Amino acid sequence: MLLVAAAALVLLLAACGGGESGSPATATSEPARQDAGFAPPSTDPEIVLQAIVSAMNAAGSWQVEAQLVVEDVTDDGEQSLITNIAAARSGPGANIVVTNSSAITGSISGSTNAENRVVDGQRYRRDPNSGEWTVTDAGDAAPGLTIDAGAVGQIEVSTATITITELDGVQVFHVTGTVPGVDAAETVEVFAGVDDNLVRKILLTGRAPGTNFGGLLAISERLLPQTVEAYYLEYGRPIVIHIPPDIENDEIADARTYLSTINPFSMEIPVDMNPATRTELIGDRFNGAGGEVLFIIEEYLDVETVYVGELEGKTPDVETYARRFEIDLEKSGTYEMVSNEAFTTESGLEARILRFSESDGAVQWSHLSYFHGDDLGFGATYGAFTARYEEIEESILEAFRSYLILE
Repeated sequence: MLLVAAAALVLLLAACGGGESGSPATATSEPARQDAGFAPPSTDPEIVLQAIVSAMNAAGSWQVEAQLVVEDVTDDGEQSLITNIAAARSGPGANIVVTNSSAITGSISGSTNAENRVVDGQRYRRDPNSGEWTVTDAGDAAPGLTIDAGAVGQIEVSTATITITELDGVQVFHVTGTVPGVDAAETVEVFAGVDDNLVRKILLTGRAPGTNFGGLLAISERLLPQTVEAYYLEYGRPIVIHIPPDIENDEIADARTYLSTINPFSMEIPVDMNPATRTELIGDRFNGAGGEVLFIIEEYLDVETVYVGELEGKTPDVETYARRFEIDLEKSGTYEMVSNEAFTTESGLEARILRFSESDGAVQWSHLSYFHGDDLGFGATYGAFTARYEEIEESILEAFRSYLILE
């Protein structure tokens, strides 16, 4: 469906956390870059691992898409778990991790979502049931093996091996090794670009206690086999991990603040709109007391992929981005377009508002569409049954007027 509900939350950092190592690679002030144009790049583990650590330190920020899998088969039965992870890191000790987990133990199945943020030495965890945040000290937390790519710097150099191969058409170093003393990283594979030393993928194979999995798996003294496959992308994008706005909202305020998870967007919405459990890294959903709903979605636009048909070759901007949304509505066969008009926010941003309906007019929607920079789209979609929509239409417009870009 076109309207993507946001949400979500975390139980993975402990499973993928750091640990002590024997002879870790250390950062070097010289990136140890290798020029493959004049000579074959070195595959010496000490040189390559130091180069990768330095490149990652220089990059600072990135996003991670990962999956954790547990397959536990014994004479007593079978149990399994899959956790999909979306994360962003803005620097050391600053990240957000959103997970969606599902598990099967015997004939019993269960699922949960989780969200963790680390900001300024504090860890914020959102309860998947109540939506309430808890705050704990994260000042002494070790870098995560996956989120911070900490596995690279903890690989035992003396036993590591390196070959050169291809991953998704890019020439990469394939590093194989282990992190001594860390059960979750009994085997580590790192794939990093030969041209830039940036990590493309990390694969961890190891074991973890059942307590790591949020009560979804049976707990015993035996460690459970797990694998984590993580991909790294969006290097160099400006990412700011925010303190959850609900922490600071005044309970008697007239509005609550939507503050983008990692992008420079903010909007004031009615205080009685309550956030749903997060399931995506960039995006959110709020539910109102009268049955109204607000979806917020943000996306990095791959123009070559999504600007097709009548949009092919056109420059991405506010008008073409809104037209893309309108085309998707028309193709769905579910919605009827009412209008697509220019709209100016209180801060002077030039946006578009699209009005559409469904179920023969029984449900009304308003969509604020904005395009930022070269490839970052924002959409806020407010909907309700027609009678309720007419009651809150002005508050919807007030929310859209408040939309702004944080400097």
